[in-house]
Amino acid sequence: MLISGFEGTTFDSQTEDFIATHQLGGLILFERNFRDPDQLLQLIQSLQEFAKKNLPAPLFISVDQEGGRVSRLGTPFTAFPHPSYLDRARSEDLAQRFGKALASELQAVGVNMVYAPVLDVDSNPDNPIIGRRAFSDNAEWAGKLACAFARGVRSTKVIPVGKHFPGHGDTDRDSHLELPSVNRSAQSLEETELPPFTRAVEEGLEAIMPAHVIYSAWDKNNPATFSHFILQEILRKRLGFEGIVISDDLDMKAIDDNYPEDSVPVQGLLAGIDMFLVCHDLKKISRLQKRLMKGLDEGEVPADLVENSVERILKLKKQMIVPPAGPSRVVQLADEHQSLVDEINSFAD
Repeated sequence: MLISGFEGTTFDSQTEDFIATHQLGGLILFERNFRDPDQLLQLIQSLQEFAKKNLPAPLFISVDQEGGRVSRLGTPFTAFPHPSYLDRARSEDLAQRFGKALASELQAVGVNMVYAPVLDVDSNPDNPIIGRRAFSDNAEWAGKLACAFARGVRSTKVIPVGKHFPGHGDTDRDSHLELPSVNRSAQSLEETELPPFTRAVEEGLEAIMPAHVIYSAWDKNNPATFSHFILQEILRKRLGFEGIVISDDLDMKAIDDNYPEDSVPVQGLLAGIDMFLVCHDLKKISRLQKRLMKGLDEGEVPADLVENSVERILKLKKQMIVPPAGPSRVVQLADEHQSLVDEINSFAD
């Protein structure tokens, strides 16, 4: 139930001990883990070989690679354009080809999960963090284009993670730096923010990341990350979502500055988080795990919640994880994808 960042470009004894000690479910890649496709494939293969021998299932190897400014893996991976460019084309076929192209390069080196598409609606021009990361400022087209992108990702056997439920598009603050609030009515939220997620769930989206944002009409006290009402009543019951819920990075200031670390894992699990993501502070992973185990031992955390989460995680791993195509394919694919990049860029503003 833990996804962690890690240091370095090789699989060393320190990383091995860290994965084994915490029985990690996944890892997230950053620039610090990438030198070139051959190195990255070797690193990921070493990680998965270790997992095969020492863990109950393969690792999710994940990355933030949306296109535009959120792209952790640089050259020779294709520098895809901002997703917002698709709004001018309004072509689901083009969006699907975009998702397939981006994910095929990731799959070639063994990445099996991508934190995309952004399902947020770009509904606030003062938003400092979403903007061009969203596919559209129109709820219907944000959903159509993001879901087409997800279909493309899925076709490569890479897992798309839709974000940031129930919608980060109307904030005027960055949750990396502070805790935003959206104070619109429930009706307004349902008309503007929910439609892309509703469509994605109907199409079978495998994983969703909730926002570190308070939606006062639904929960005055808790961000979506910790809101039982938002994750259980809306996402699970009303929308019928059956996939896994992965927290956004728990190192972000929206959480760090507003919630005691000791409360985070239990509060998140009780709300409906299946996997906890910590990108940078590796010691926090240890503290988080100890707190979860204490909560289980003392009955504060119902065992069936953990069992349900693990069942969902293992089911998804069994369905989606396949062998990589090989690093030489990255350069080949990048060459092939240049015409797609040019096509998308032709719609740039």
